[in-house]
Amino acid sequence: MFFAYNARLRYKEASVAPRQQTPDLARTVKDGEIVPGAFRDTVPGDGTAGEPVASAVRGGSSTVEEAPCSRAHIFRSGELIDGIYEIRSVIGSGGMGQVFEAEDRALRRKVAIKAAWPEVDASYLRREAQVMAAVHHPGLPAVHALGRWRDCDYVVMERIYGLSLRAHLLQRQRRGEPFRSDEVVDILIGIADVLASIHRAGVAHRDLKPANLMLAPGNRIVLLDFGLAVAEFEAGKGTLVVGSPSYMAPEAIRADVASGSAHLLDLYALGIIAWELLTGCPPFDSQDIAETFRQHITSPVPELTPSRPDVPRALVDIVRELLSKDPGDRTPNSDHVAWQLRQVRTPSPTAATSRPFSVLVVDDDEDLQRVLQFYVRIAVPDARIRSALDGEKALEAVGEDPPDLMLLDLSMPRMNGIEVCMLLRGTHRADGCTIVSVSAAAQEHDVDLLRSLGIVHFVPKGPGLSDKLVAVIRKVHGSR
Repeated sequence: MFFAYNARLRYKEASVAPRQQTPDLARTVKDGEIVPGAFRDTVPGDGTAGEPVASAVRGGSSTVEEAPCSRAHIFRSGELIDGIYEIRSVIGSGGMGQVFEAEDRALRRKVAIKAAWPEVDASYLRREAQVMAAVHHPGLPAVHALGRWRDCDYVVMERIYGLSLRAHLLQRQRRGEPFRSDEVVDILIGIADVLASIHRAGVAHRDLKPANLMLAPGNRIVLLDFGLAVAEFEAGKGTLVVGSPSYMAPEAIRADVASGSAHLLDLYALGIIAWELLTGCPPFDSQDIAETFRQHITSPVPELTPSRPDVPRALVDIVRELLSKDPGDRTPNSDHVAWQLRQVRTPSPTAATSRPFSVLVVDDDEDLQRVLQFYVRIAVPDARIRSALDGEKALEAVGEDPPDLMLLDLSMPRMNGIEVCMLLRGTHRADGCTIVSVSAAAQEHDVDLLRSLGIVHFVPKGPGLSDKLVAVIRKVHGSR
């Protein structure tokens, strides 16, 4: 028996499908019997077939996006774990455990602690930590320690700030702003690079999808959740169907993965992600998971060019090859995929030296906007100034033309300034833009988070605003 974990954060028992039964995708397994639609209630609330079908583990990262669990917290706020880690807050909860933000008193740093519920077999947690600790790469969370406290196993990991690729996709869809092909190529190169690092170590992830990828500061694309990871030599030994339906390769659905070829499951999922970034949705997707499975196995890959004629032909060919039904027809390894993608990368055009200094003022108070614009004119008389009343308008303005300087209020409705910073730094859409926090409400933890995102200029609203802000603007302009 295994535990299939669904989107409502509950457990249900199901029997493993015998290999000869898996090709009939109109049926799945429940209590040892083949029944129609057995996995339908694993479909998330947004109607996508995105949740793992037979995952025994959820959330192998320092960030978790599931809804809070109704159980009491494993550790209490303020509790000191092993005399070192002081629990600060819950980052996320799930059916297998919880993730906490904590303060490492010995090294004076913030960490993430993932802990398993006492009744859960915590071997998955140790295995997950061992996989991540065995490979050193910027695209993997650093693992600091394993331990046990009050009969609960836990792992201490790097605290990662950023935005999941799934959340970024949803943001772009809501704004009606498709990814440019050069943006997609850069994201795919980052994913291919981290995949290459784990594949060279003989490990396949098996649950690659946008929700398990974090866009973090420092040009990092971080791969999370190793709960379904498997060693290559163990691939093909079982008949368990695992993965997230929209991103599963045909051979994974059939439970017919050859030993030594599990990495090709990740490459197929990479092709799905590439398609989703370019078009806004996966190529094979249905609210009925059995139908999604059927499409993966039997439906031809749709043509990409009609919906995105601007995408370079070389990129179209790479995506089509990754989505080959036969794993033997896919690009053979992640290193080669990364090399192919670098061949089609289009460098961003260099701005002309005569381009005027560009400033974006973001504040929901129109009167204060005019004041800030006045200070910009004092500092740089010929600056080109634009303004935005909220975070979403700011992102639209950055998408049209990234500014050299952004004066950003932190307290805004709908999307606050910190969320704007996380989006911009996580997606590298304005890496050349200096962001200055101009706010009366910045708390110490806000400043710490912004510093981790590369924000170093903080000007409080109130007395002395004009002198301080003019000085910062002139400094930024002078270093341009």
